[in-house]
Amino acid sequence: MARTALTPQRFATLGLAPSYVAPDAAGVSFRSSGKQVLHIKNASGASITVTLKIGVTVEGQAVTNPTATVGAGADKFFGPFNDHYDQPDGTGTVFVDLSSVSSVTVACLTL
Repeated sequence: MARTALTPQRFATLGLAPSYVAPDAAGVSFRSSGKQVLHIKNASGASITVTLKIGVTVEGQAVTNPTATVGAGADKFFGPFNDHYDQPDGTGTVFVDLSSVSSVTVACLTL
């Protein structure tokens, strides 16, 4: 399965009414310039785990990906993302995995 590719939505002086999408089970991806924030809404009855995929190694060793929990019926903002989260393909793309996508929606916001 492919990840859901998110298009960053720009904040505006007169306000932003973001659009949210249901993510694919493989997770989400988006292009990052270091100014993006990911908003995850969990409308399910159980907590989910969010894994932020680090795209670099240190002296050839993989780095442990940070995780966070979004509680049942809760939402959280993640980011901004520095270049450690850029995947090694050189496109500046960030990958985020979700332990469950049932009743979950996401939006990528940018300054």
